Amino acid sequence: MKSLGIKKLYYSISEVSKIADLEQYVLRYWESEFEQLKPAKNRAGNRIYTNRDIKLIRYIKKLLRDERYTIEGAKQVLKSYIPDDET
Repeated sequence: MKSLGIKKLYYSISEVSKIADLEQYVLRYWESEFEQLKPAKNRAGNRIYTNRDIKLIRYIKKLLRDERYTIEGAKQVLKSYIPDDET
């Protein structure tokens, strides 16, 4: 497996799944729930995630798993979430 420390422009859902330690179906579900999480798609229709997307996914995971927010509660918190472009 590639080192996760390498910065790339885009990541596949399988790479993000490993990086964030989440199942792919969880990522797809969160896309349907959180309007901020909208990865682009490539010509083949596959999701391509940016570092910014990964940062958001980690934040959502922290809210839901560590801080025990509900999906609705996390949505409220995310309304004031401003992603920075630095990673």
